[in-house]
Amino acid sequence: MAGPVTIYTTQTCGFCQATKTFFAENGVAYTEIDVGADQAKAREMIEKSGQMGVPVTVIGEGENEQIIVGFDRARLAATLGVNG
Repeated sequence: MAGPVTIYTTQTCGFCQATKTFFAENGVAYTEIDVGADQAKAREMIEKSGQMGVPVTVIGEGENEQIIVGFDRARLAATLGVNG
């Protein structure tokens, strides 16, 4: 796997739920951050991704960090090395 996985979400986001379901189906451990409940984390997400929409998935750390905006099954699978 490509390193730690963090997903920035909100409670009502359907694509966030789809991403979390994808992770569960593929045994991907992740940390979830609800940006609807934490404005500091919302700013952090915007700084990282340049986006205000969720989900934003961060895979890896440092210079190996990859950011995926939205639910992109193919890119998530390729980045994580799992079957999509």
